[in-house]
Amino acid sequence: MSGHFASNRSRSVQPARGKGGGIADCLTGTLSCRAVASILSTHVEVYVFRRRRGRLEFLALRRSPDRRKLPGVWQPVTGKRERGETALGSAVRELAEETGLQPVRWWALETVTMYVENDALMMLPLFAAEVKADAHVRLSDEHDAFAFVTSVEAARRYLWKSQRRGLEAVRSEVLDRPVLARALEVTDQVRDRGERPTRRRRTRAKVRTKRRSTSKRSKARRSR
Repeated sequence: MSGHFASNRSRSVQPARGKGGGIADCLTGTLSCRAVASILSTHVEVYVFRRRRGRLEFLALRRSPDRRKLPGVWQPVTGKRERGETALGSAVRELAEETGLQPVRWWALETVTMYVENDALMMLPLFAAEVKADAHVRLSDEHDAFAFVTSVEAARRYLWKSQRRGLEAVRSEVLDRPVLARALEVTDQVRDRGERPTRRRRTRAKVRTKRRSTSKRSKARRSR
């Protein structure tokens, strides 16, 4: 998760129309609205859950104590999108990098989080992912602890009100409404993405292969 994002996130807002026809940011408790220059989407959040012994449990991750921003804060899987990366692609990558988990099902939630940062209206896509009951978590250096807890406990640990709304969205859009859940499910898209590497990944593979070839040629010259 980006430290800049973590430190500057503000209250979620509902976009409204300004007098000039543009989008305005109207924060709760303010008396006026000012025009927002643009809408950006730079991060994603993934709400991971499992069904274990008849109980639904959500994953909470604790930020490492050496993080510059918000050390020790509990959060869902959160990460920054890479250039040219889709929101879903970013969610899949971030979940794998931060936890090593391979979900059995994915959903793109209808709910999104919106907040204001540096005069831009930021849109944060939300995803839900179900993992097996015995799935093993492998933490990266971004976090130093994890816990699968009830939705009530996850809501207590998460810092932002918008993250508590994210938990509610998983229940109302995925768990309690099967018809809507089927419409929002993107599991097949994730599988297709895994079977066909993106152009960015293919390019990286080519670069690694080229580097290995160059290294071999260099060693051969030195041995002559």
